[in-house]
Amino acid sequence: MSESLATSPAQDALAASERLLTRRALEIGLQVEGKPNYAGSIFAGGSDTPSARIEPSDLPNHVRGLQIGRYPVLLTLLPEAPDEEGMSDIVRRVRNQCVVARSYLSPSATVDLHAILVGPRGSEGVDRWRALALITERDERVARKLVWLRPTHAGGDEQSFDDFVKRSFLARPWITDAIFSMAPLDNVSRAAPYADIPRDTAGEWIQAASEPGIDTDQLVDDLVASWQRRSAQ
Repeated sequence: MSESLATSPAQDALAASERLLTRRALEIGLQVEGKPNYAGSIFAGGSDTPSARIEPSDLPNHVRGLQIGRYPVLLTLLPEAPDEEGMSDIVRRVRNQCVVARSYLSPSATVDLHAILVGPRGSEGVDRWRALALITERDERVARKLVWLRPTHAGGDEQSFDDFVKRSFLARPWITDAIFSMAPLDNVSRAAPYADIPRDTAGEWIQAASEPGIDTDQLVDDLVASWQRRSAQ
């Protein structure tokens, strides 16, 4: 949905969240591009007719569309009060917005669609908010949903957001200044006979991790694929 030129507390919160999201993405080498169509009300290829659009009352009041690397992202806000009915309505609207965004994506890209819902100031650490956030994140219909509950003071936003992205597609746990040797990989191989890890799988892990110059995202995909092959046996 389009934003008016006048600012409001909600728009300020959304803009601040977008800046944190963009900064984190750029830090890990992902390109960020605004995608207003994702946050619009008209389906791809449609015209402004009732059959080709969703009414504003069925979409989030404040939302922004972004493309972060390969990930299409919708950024929006949660209600001001931890009310279950209000939360359900927001999630419903977000799902509708995700349907609009998906119409602009190829079938293979729809699986990467994420909706990030930002909680009101002071929602972090509140049990009621945490419970509602958990329920929201478990709803993976149409798109993956992530909830960032903001701290009481704006000065804590950066640390809070950094903690939040550790469980998102922006996490990069393999990026570290630590020095590793091959010993942990050898341990994987030795542990295989004593755990539910076939030797072939352990060998594939070692081979993948030892590949010179391998892209980190590709490494993760290779490790997961290896484990899935084991599961299929």
